[in-house]
This record gives sequence, structure tokens and C-alpha cells, in this order.
Amino acid sequence: MSVGESGEDAVLSVILEELGDLRSAATDLAALTLAPGDDAAVLELTDDGAPARIVLTTDTLSQDQDFRPSWWAQQDQGAAMGRAVGLKAAAQNLSDLNAMAATPVALLVSLTLPESTALDWVRGFYRGLAEAVRREGAEHCRIAGGDLGSGPGVSVTLTAVGRLPAGRAPLVRTGARPGDQLAVSGPLGAAGAGLALLEAGHPCDSAELARLRDAQIAPAPQLTTGAQALAAGATAGMDLSDGLLRDAGRIARASAVRVRLDEDALNHQAAALLPAAAALGLTPAEARAQTLRWVAAGGEDYELLASFPAEAALPEGFLKVGEILEPGSDADGAREVVLTGAIDDQGWDSLRRR
Repeated sequence: MSVGESGEDAVLSVILEELGDLRSAATDLAALTLAPGDDAAVLELTDDGAPARIVLTTDTLSQDQDFRPSWWAQQDQGAAMGRAVGLKAAAQNLSDLNAMAATPVALLVSLTLPESTALDWVRGFYRGLAEAVRREGAEHCRIAGGDLGSGPGVSVTLTAVGRLPAGRAPLVRTGARPGDQLAVSGPLGAAGAGLALLEAGHPCDSAELARLRDAQIAPAPQLTTGAQALAAGATAGMDLSDGLLRDAGRIARASAVRVRLDEDALNHQAAALLPAAAALGLTPAEARAQTLRWVAAGGEDYELLASFPAEAALPEGFLKVGEILEPGSDADGAREVVLTGAIDDQGWDSLRRR
């Protein structure tokens, strides 16, 4: 089977199988204290002094896969487009570090550019990166270097380095327990709605539609919610970037539990996206279904998805979206994620053929 037929999770399984013992082997200098499978890797450096733990993650943005020049007017395809791509590239990586409750300290940038790329695009790109690391939660992060290359399309790969303060364990996917509540750090679906507007060529000429568009092209994730979740007693967590249905399933598999999503809670969030559905000319029935799909499977929200004990008070801004169940404990069968409403989209898969 091809990677397009198999999808991202199957490809990841092959990679982990082939790496074998290399995934967790320790050396005299360092040890991976967390096996691959979370939002970032945790590396413990050993020395004569106290051990230091660093957190590493990397992500790639590719032209026409993750962004399209056609989303910007011709006059905006220089600095404005570059800035947006820089903001989104940083958001992907910094959000992964936040999901582990790590503090960002450095970014490395590998940038592949066609020969025809305007210098203004490059200027805008690094302006976007600089803007991203000045935000709360990333103010200690520096652009530490990288690489430049030439190719047929723009491709951006960032590697982000974070640190875990002394005494802080990373927030990982494996601790969710039956009876826990499941919550997200903010409303979902804006980026999915923004993508639909962009693909439809809508001008997004109102403040509300422009907000949804910007959630897709230039996201600004919260970068302190990981530490806030840990302080509130979070039992598991991960970056929510591939859609609630897909990422809730990942927490379910990692923690050997099941998740029941609350359709009423999701519909309440979906109501805020109705202006986008109206702008696309959808009927009321189509709008109800589409807005729920954006919330449950839209992806690229860059919020934190976390489980908390049933009695825990959620941190400010967090919204409850479901609960953690025993595996296979009720009449819903063996599904990892239970949602009453029918959703014909299971979220973003970077490799599966669409």
C-alpha cells in the first residue's frame, strides 16, 4: 500500500517499528525520557550537575499543501504572505511545546525558496517569526539559525527547542482516566471555517469573517495553557491540530480509554461559526451540519486538548467537550471516540489521499 492509501498513523507505526530500541536507548550523555508518540520529544542531558531536560519538536509547511498563494491578492503575495507563513510555521511548533508544558527557548529555520521569490516575502516571513516569539509564553525564545535552499516551491521546516523547569514533568497523552472530564483551551472550528472561506475565494470583508480567515493563515495560539493545565491537575494533554475527533482518538489510544464527546457542547461552539456558513450560501440544515464538522474535525486550532479529574476546576478559558470512559464499557461498542451526531470527516491526515 502507498502512504496515500495508508495515512499518517500507519506511516508512523512503520517508522516506530523500524526504529526499535533506538527510540528509548540511553547513552552516557543523554537519554530519551519519553518514547516517540507525543507532541514533542523529551531529552534528558546527563552531566556532573543536575540533569537538564529539553523538549524538541519539528514541523513542515509546504506550498499548496498547507497554504496557497491564491489566498492572497497579487499585491499581498510579498511581505503580507511571508508574514502569515512565518506566523503559522511558528504556531505549529510553539503550540507543540506548549502542549508538553515546556518553555520555548529556540527556533531553527530551514527555508526552501524558488529562485523567483521576492525579497519582500523573506522579509515578511522573518517578521512573522519575530512577532510570534514576542508573544506571551514565547518571550524567552530566540531564532537560533537554520538553513537556506532552493526548490520548486516554498517549504518551511522549523525545529523548536524548549525546556522543562526543574521539578515539572511534561504533559503527555497517556494519563487520562475513566471519569475524567475532557476540555479544550478555547473555541474550536475557526481555522476550518477560515479554510472554507479561503478555498471559496470569499473576500472576508467583515471583521468576523476576517477573524476566521486569519485563524487559518496566521494563527496565534495561547502558549501558557500547558503549564496552566498541569497546575489545575491535568491528567493528559496534547496539541489539538488535526481535529478534535482525530486527536481525542489519539489520547484514547495512548491512555487505553475511550472518549465520549458532548454534542450539545460542540453545537454551542458551532453556533459562533454560522456567519461563515451563511457567507458560503449554505441552507440552515447544511449550516448546522457544516459548523459542527468544523468544530469536530476542522483541525489547525492549535488549542490544548486535556483531561482533568471530574472534580477539578478547569483553568480560565477552558471549555468542557466530553468525558473519559472505560474501554468498551457500554453499548457504544469498541469505538475510541463516541459522538452521537454523524460526522463524515475524521480530521486532518497529512498523508492520506483525499
